[in-house]
Amino acid sequence: MEDARREALDYADRNREATLAQLVEFLGIPSVSQRPADRENIRRAAEWIASRLESVPTARTEIVSTDGNPVVYAESLEAGESAPTVMFYGHYDVQSAAPLDAWDNDPYEPVTSGDELYARGASDNKGMIMACVAAVEAAARSGGLPINVKFMIEGEEEIGSVSLPSFLSAHREMLSCDFVLNPDVGMLGKELPTIFYGLRGMFSCRLKIRGPSQDLHSGGFGGIVRNPIHALCELVAGLHDDEGRVVLPGFYESVRPLTDEERAVMASLPLDEESYLRQSGVPELWGDSDFAPVERAGGRPALDVVCMEGGTRKAAIPSEAEALLTIRLVPDQTPAEVHAQLVSHLKSHVPSSVRWNLEDCEGFPASITDRDAPGVKALARSLEAVWGRPPVYHRSGGSIAAVGQLQETLGVDSVLTGFSLPDDRIHGPNEKLHLPTWSRGVKALVHFLYELAEPAASR
Repeated sequence: MEDARREALDYADRNREATLAQLVEFLGIPSVSQRPADRENIRRAAEWIASRLESVPTARTEIVSTDGNPVVYAESLEAGESAPTVMFYGHYDVQSAAPLDAWDNDPYEPVTSGDELYARGASDNKGMIMACVAAVEAAARSGGLPINVKFMIEGEEEIGSVSLPSFLSAHREMLSCDFVLNPDVGMLGKELPTIFYGLRGMFSCRLKIRGPSQDLHSGGFGGIVRNPIHALCELVAGLHDDEGRVVLPGFYESVRPLTDEERAVMASLPLDEESYLRQSGVPELWGDSDFAPVERAGGRPALDVVCMEGGTRKAAIPSEAEALLTIRLVPDQTPAEVHAQLVSHLKSHVPSSVRWNLEDCEGFPASITDRDAPGVKALARSLEAVWGRPPVYHRSGGSIAAVGQLQETLGVDSVLTGFSLPDDRIHGPNEKLHLPTWSRGVKALVHFLYELAEPAASR
């Protein structure tokens, strides 16, 4: 098997430029899931990755319809029932590239500058999908895959994987596996291969404040009726205390405490206050001083207002204003629980001079993966084989709905990694991919396939 492994690694090296050219083609499809008008491009992206998977020796590849965007599924089960089965997860949809004038180049015409590839989706998540495909193809064409492999690539991750639960329920048998490899997270640095063992969950909603039945002239009604924007701002300002703690009733009661071991691991990471200042560009950090920034970012819940809308440029008091709230959840918190807490808070704090309601309420819980699971250990050995050092373990502050949905419906954990870097500007203008790190990631995934087939204990 070691000869096959070396052959697969050589194959990946020889085909690096061809794989990169394919990635550039994939990135050229503007598959933005937030825009219903982009359905044609969503379909194009699904068909493109399905066609690419068909060129890998697999028993079956298909595009499966859902209530929303299609899921691309592929499998190769030739290793047999005694071999482990891993399912690679990814998403072909991308975030909007707006505002376009903030980009140095067209976000859907990839540009390489030095070691960086610039395009929307380069890191999140098309580059990671292609790394997985390249690794599987390298092994498949070097004596055959040593384990069973499945791919599930969805088109709604950027809008919360809304159609995925029904898809998972309808295809449990087809999707059965030992665990999922999810490369949709990243690394803490070029020389810091990372395995994430936790993700925060999410609850989001729109808070609408309504005042007058129509916009009113501010000269005739200013000082007479409450302005919905003013009321909304007061409510938003009152969601935290002076120490940055969320004030919703009972908000922290269900929060699972960080263990001493977890806090020690977090303290050892290169994520001190200075690193967060450097990454964010803010003059100083903010938040609950009882916890270090790295602890607040990955192991504590957070409430943020990410968008506010209301009014026009005319001199009028608007009839309504709204804010989009996101609450990042940690283990043992539930979306239903924080929804009830938010409603309770609003009932006692919204002034009687306006009306309010919550809309588009949805969410999913946080997830934790056992760091001693066989898939995690196999990945750790694989990353060390390429980077020459053991990976670091971290809890991400981000959220991936599919991870919790896979746990709930299929009963399988996700092993979380990736080869994007903290400065890759994911979701922002000039998103990029560091190509040397990406190439090392392909090699690590090749090792991963063989480490699963031949665990260290058996060698």
